[in-house]
This record gives sequence, structure tokens and C-alpha cells, in this order.
Amino acid sequence: MNKKSLLIRWLSVLMVSLLFALFVGCSSKEEPSVPGETPPAEEGEEEEETPEETPGEENPSEENTLSAEELKELFGSGKDMAEIYYEMNVTGMGSENTISRMYMKGSKMRAESEVMGQTFVMIHGEDALYILDDSSKTAMKMPLGENAEGEQETFTMDDFTSDVDETDMTYVGKETLNGVSCHVVESTKLEEGYHVKMWLHEEYGFPMKMESHNKDGSEAFVMEVTDFKVGDLSDALFEVPEGYEIVDMGNLIPSVP
Repeated sequence: MNKKSLLIRWLSVLMVSLLFALFVGCSSKEEPSVPGETPPAEEGEEEEETPEETPGEENPSEENTLSAEELKELFGSGKDMAEIYYEMNVTGMGSENTISRMYMKGSKMRAESEVMGQTFVMIHGEDALYILDDSSKTAMKMPLGENAEGEQETFTMDDFTSDVDETDMTYVGKETLNGVSCHVVESTKLEEGYHVKMWLHEEYGFPMKMESHNKDGSEAFVMEVTDFKVGDLSDALFEVPEGYEIVDMGNLIPSVP
């Protein structure tokens, strides 16, 4: 797997949402339980030691491991998700903590990002990109880019796993993350410059958490999905709301001969 390519694909949705912000950056978390007080031991009695809890991650064994073929199937299972919503936290990369919410349905995408206390909304439609400004009720419309074949570029779920080489990953074990059972894998070719560790949704193969850093430990960042749902997304999420004035930026940018 090309580490930089995977990182770019994983970050592409987030970076687009942060760029438009700069143009103007599982299930729900459970509350930690508060342990009760342990009554003092009676005089003459030895206080019973409480065993430490074992971490959720398990070491791989013959019963708890994935072959290269099973890893390939796990990475590919995300392609079956036609509709998906998730919320993620991103820390590191020299920036403040960023919260983003992503909605994807086919080739359409909606991104909501909280940056510096403000929420920004971007809609990636089938024909154009829209940046919404709720305060002024305006939507900036920008044309989509084109690929080498002259076709408009759209984002699909395949972009998450198309560059994955399962032979470049080592299976670590299973771990429950925010109530979701995950397979944990990590990269093995550090000479390429990046170390990547991922927590993959046991059913969908979707990265629920990703940690990455350079060989020297710099440029570290963590991305963690805190809410995850598949299916049942309204088409209205990917449309400009009524009452918004659409400003076509394509008409304002002079064409290059």
C-alpha cells in the first residue's frame, strides 16, 4: 500500500471541508463509569487485590486472526455501503481539534465542519460544489474538477480502499472502539516514510480510527470516528435549501485559453 496515497485519500474529504472554511480546516461515546468506593478491610483481614482490567485489544491467535485474503475482503466490504454518515475527530498535524460530519450517498457528499467555533457546510453534488453560508443565506457554486478522461471527478466509497495492499499490513487483533468491534491492522514497511495503524469496522471494513506518524515520530495525527450509521439518508441533505441565493463562481472566474 502506498502510505502517502492512503493518507491523502483518507484526508481528502476532511481537507476539502477545511479548505472551504479557510476560504471565508460507531456509536455515540459512552460516559465513563465512576467506580464505587471499596469499604475498608476489617482489622486482621488482608485486603483483596483487585485485578487490573485487560485492554480491549487482543493478541492474534489461530482463532483470532485474518489471512491476507480475509483482509482483502474486509477492505473491499466498504464498497457495498451506498449510504453512510459518520462523525469524526481529528487531532494533530499542528492544528486544533477538528470535528467533521460526513454524509455520503452514491456520488453525492455533504460535509459539516466545526472550525474555530463556527460550523461550515459544503455540498458535493452531481454537477457542482456548493459552499453554504447560513448567515447570509447564500450558496457559492463551483464547478467540479475533471479527470484525465475529461469526466467530472466525484468521490465514492471506493476511494477509501482502492490503494490498499493487504500484504503490506500486519494483523494486530480485535478491539472494541466506542462500542464497535474492530479489526486492528498496522503497516509494516516503515521505510516508505509513514507508520499507519487502523481500526477497521468488523462488518464494513470502514476505518473507525487511524493513527499515523513519520518514522521519527513527527507529523503525528489521529482520526477517530465517534458516530457511524449506514443507510437511510434523505436526498434533502445534498440539496441547497430553499431561500438561499446561489452565486455561480464559475461565471466570476475568467476562462483560461
